[in-house]
Amino acid sequence: MNKYKYLETKLKSGVFYIELTRKKSMNALNTKTLDELKQVFLEASQNSKIKIIVLHSNENNFSAGADIKEKSKKKNNLERWQKNYGKECIEAILSTPQITICVTNGYTLGGAAVIATACDFRIGNKDTIIGYPEIVLGMNLNWLGLPLLQNIVGSTKTKEMVISGLNYSTEDLSKFNFFDDLFDEDEKIKIINKWVKKFKSRSPLASQMIKKSMNVLAFHDALAIMHMDYDQFLLTQNYSDS
Repeated sequence: MNKYKYLETKLKSGVFYIELTRKKSMNALNTKTLDELKQVFLEASQNSKIKIIVLHSNENNFSAGADIKEKSKKKNNLERWQKNYGKECIEAILSTPQITICVTNGYTLGGAAVIATACDFRIGNKDTIIGYPEIVLGMNLNWLGLPLLQNIVGSTKTKEMVISGLNYSTEDLSKFNFFDDLFDEDEKIKIINKWVKKFKSRSPLASQMIKKSMNVLAFHDALAIMHMDYDQFLLTQNYSDS
């Protein structure tokens, strides 16, 4: 029995598939979805039978990003600062020792784009649209989004994408090296299997040790600095203590 409300999971021959299933809301990332994603990655981290994790959606869109329609409980700034569901989700993905592959399609916006960049590899449907619209709403990007994107596309393109707040097609993103592979819809399973095959027969111990070392090299300084990205986000809001 599936224990998640907005996720479907399946373990098959060492490959753990996580599917976003919040269909009526374009897989918008409400707090429950983010908490479930955090939990499923933390649990997968402890399962030695899992060698590879594939995060995907079979809907027309991977995710519209943070659920701006979600009604949140009234909190003061201290309460908001103490709990950041999105960043906790990203940290759970980054700390997962297994190889992680994110398969995107359609709109993959804001927090969903951050989730994609937190995975080790990204495979995109040719209709994928990536965008960081937070600035359009007057908000700072958090969830470690800046260093994760910079690590993939570089500083100049990161500034362009995040400060403009524009949406980018796979044609644009292929020039930035955002995706590791692209597929037409009828090739999805074939391309996923191709990437699974690259890593499945390799030593899990060696693979996970290499991944851990590479993540330290890539994100050590960023993690030390970006502890305050949520602070910046809160400063761009109109919340007041009560």
